[in-house]
Amino acid sequence: MSEKQTKKIEETINMSYDNRFDLEDLENRRIYVNCEIDEIIIDTAVYHILRYNRLDKDLPVEKRKPIFIYINTPGGSVTDGYALIDAIRNSKTPVFTVNLGTCYSMGFLIFIAGKKRYCMPSATFLCHDGFGGAIGSMNKLRDRVEFESGEMETYTKNYIIEQTKIDSETYDTNQRKEWYFYPEEAKKLGVATDIVGSDCDIDEIL
Repeated sequence: MSEKQTKKIEETINMSYDNRFDLEDLENRRIYVNCEIDEIIIDTAVYHILRYNRLDKDLPVEKRKPIFIYINTPGGSVTDGYALIDAIRNSKTPVFTVNLGTCYSMGFLIFIAGKKRYCMPSATFLCHDGFGGAIGSMNKLRDRVEFESGEMETYTKNYIIEQTKIDSETYDTNQRKEWYFYPEEAKKLGVATDIVGSDCDIDEIL
């Protein structure tokens, strides 16, 4: 057997294992957001949240198996991220979020949408005012900036205040900087509910 044939077989085996594990996780209601947030990852996550709700339609909420979303992301598209947030918050089947390493920017906003919010002991969070950009004329750029610094910023502020213990004054004080923090502060701020290893065993998030 040639080296090329051997390599092809190895790639096929690795692909089948990846596919098998992906299917196993999806059937166990495990979704991973472990890349930059864009329309592809969000469309996939939203689709499965809707699918689980459809499967659970005839079950009382208290008897539904929770959905876990494992997050490790530097952030990404705000509009795509809010599509996932809407799906999480409107899901009748409870959705729990887990910070595996980093929940930055839009990843932070997705994390706080969870009904229960777990984080690993060394996980980090970043809450900030985000990054905006536009392609086109100066007028289009001005419209985009006005929207992002006006309506979208107000919407995001109200959402964070509603989902956490962060009040308006604390938000305004930290909004214009890169506000990083670890799990203990996340708990005090009402961002996280449980730190794995101290508040709960790892088995709870498996």
